[in-house]
Amino acid sequence: MPRISGSQPGDGVQAVVFALQILEYLAQRRSTVGVTDLARVFGTTKSRIYRHLQTLMSAGYVIQETETERYRTGGRLIALGRVVSENFELMSAARTVMDELRDRLGHAVTLSEVELAGLRVLSTIAGTQPFEIGVKPGSLLTTHATAQGKLLLAFGPDAPREKLLRKTLPANTPHTITNPNVLREELKQVKKQGWATAPSQAVVGVNALAAPILDATGAFVGTVAIVDLVQFVPARPTPEQIRRIVEAGKRISANIGYRGAS
Repeated sequence: MPRISGSQPGDGVQAVVFALQILEYLAQRRSTVGVTDLARVFGTTKSRIYRHLQTLMSAGYVIQETETERYRTGGRLIALGRVVSENFELMSAARTVMDELRDRLGHAVTLSEVELAGLRVLSTIAGTQPFEIGVKPGSLLTTHATAQGKLLLAFGPDAPREKLLRKTLPANTPHTITNPNVLREELKQVKKQGWATAPSQAVVGVNALAAPILDATGAFVGTVAIVDLVQFVPARPTPEQIRRIVEAGKRISANIGYRGAS
C-alpha cells in the first residue's frame, strides 16, 4: 500500500491512514481475514497489524470471531456506512461542480441519476443566456435519443442495452438514430471517449454534452451535462467544452468515492 507523502511509519497521520486501509480491505472481503494474511497483504509485521486490529475492535469497527480468531468488519462500521449513505445525496456532491461548470461555460447544467425506470433528471441550473434552454427536474430521459441516455447504454448493465438494440428505435426527430447497428457503433465510441452528445435527436435545435458519474464501486450512477442550442453546443463540441464536462464528471465521481479504475 502507498505511504502518505511526508509521513513517517510511527507518526499519528500514518497510523490513522493505515487503520483506514485495514478497514477498507476488510470491508471489501467476503470472508474473514487472519493477522498473517493482513501482514502479507500490507507488507508489514504481524505485531503491527495486531495492534491496529485491537484498536479497531475496541472502537467497534472490527470483530474477531472466537472460533477462528479471524477478523471481519463490525456493526459500528456498517451503521456508519448506512448513515453516510442515507445523508449523502448525489445533488449535494454535484452542486458546487455544477455551479462552476455553468459559470465557466455559460450553458444550462443538468444532473441525472439512474433509477429502475431509466435515467431521471435530478437538478438543473439555468445558463447565463437571456433565454432559457434546459430540461425539467423529474423528467425521464430517452435512452437512445439523449446524450445522457447514451451514457446509460454505454456504461450501464448489458441486458437493458441489448434488449433495446434488438428492436427498431422510435424517432423523436428526423435526426434521431433509429438503426440499432448505428447506435451500437456510437455507443462503443461513447464508452471509449467518456462523453456523449445528441444534436437535435431529442428536440430539433437542442444539444447536450454529457459525462458519466461513477460511484465508489465504479458503477455508473448518473450524468452531468451542459444543454443549449446547437449553435452554442455544436454536434462536435469545442475542446474546452469536452474538457470541462469530462472534468466535472470526474470531480463528482470523486466526491462520491470513485478512485479510478483499479
